[in-house]
Amino acid sequence: MKTLLVGSCAVVLLSAAAFGTSPRRPMPRDVKPQEAHRDALDLDRPLQWLVAAQNQDGSWGAETHSQSPDVATTAIAGIALIRMGHTGSQGEFQARTRRAVEYVVSAVQHAPADQIAVQEPGTLPQRKLGRNVDTYLAAQFLAEALPTLPRDGRGAAEAALADCVRRIERAQQADGSFSKDGWAPLLSSAFAANGLHAASVAGAKVDQKKLARADANLMGKYDEKTKSFDNRESAGVDLYSAAASVIAAARVRAAAPASPEGSRDMKHKAEAVAQGVGGQLSNERLMRGFGTYGGEEHVSYMMTAEAKAAVGGAEFATFHEEMRVRLAQIQRDDGTWRGDHCITSTTFCTAASLITLAIRPHAGGRPS
Repeated sequence: MKTLLVGSCAVVLLSAAAFGTSPRRPMPRDVKPQEAHRDALDLDRPLQWLVAAQNQDGSWGAETHSQSPDVATTAIAGIALIRMGHTGSQGEFQARTRRAVEYVVSAVQHAPADQIAVQEPGTLPQRKLGRNVDTYLAAQFLAEALPTLPRDGRGAAEAALADCVRRIERAQQADGSFSKDGWAPLLSSAFAANGLHAASVAGAKVDQKKLARADANLMGKYDEKTKSFDNRESAGVDLYSAAASVIAAARVRAAAPASPEGSRDMKHKAEAVAQGVGGQLSNERLMRGFGTYGGEEHVSYMMTAEAKAAVGGAEFATFHEEMRVRLAQIQRDDGTWRGDHCITSTTFCTAASLITLAIRPHAGGRPS
């Protein structure tokens, strides 16, 4: 198994009836039925599959050598490589990561300046998470990759990251959200906030008031009085609201008191979310999300793991082990993961799961 990267790089849908199924390969004849249920994860095979699936131009689409690649899928796959130890300058597959950066940078450079989007319309991630999800994930990927790139290759990536930040900030609405379209737009707003935070950590100029407004909106999806979630922007699925709220709360809890995110009211809300939602994340009904495992479940686990990593200790260890067991049970015979509904993309789900499993407690408690 490849060495996992820890430390500074550990930063963070049209209709509920429109879902597909995940085909499984026949069970090998020499495997007994009781042995077919995995209790141990295989991380090397999904990593090898992810690398083999990449196109020559550095992009990824839903499946191997996809003829319809997109920025969002490429970005989340690139983040997975970084988290697995293959950065812009280290690891066996560092050239693959640099190639992905070049693809995303080129997409940003060629996107019309007056638009938020950096990808042509009509992709699967856009239909489920909103038109601008590519921009949000591009920001996080470029932010995580930037410090690891060779110094003579950082200029274009730095400029593209700044461009993404400006687009994201323009996309923010009065309530702090970034998306109202797609099947579960709340997850898109969470990706936008993740992208802004990661960009800020990487040194990009980010309006901290906009980031605070974004996290206030995400935390607001949990009502501490009723201990329930506002799931109107998460397709009626509490898991997505829980994931979005806890990762925002983790950022606020770690924010400096003098920052917009560090105000007394923000800190109070963050503690309420952390305490109230934390206990519910061991509830199987909540954790099953839509009821089957789609890409939305996989990214919700990824965001929740980031939040738990900010806490560390026994709380993170328990959640991490639960995730290992859960993901082992649904890992396919070739080592990959594929969605059973909505975001069915093998690349997207495999990348999100690898990120979840690579996350470790963060020094300083700052997620992403």
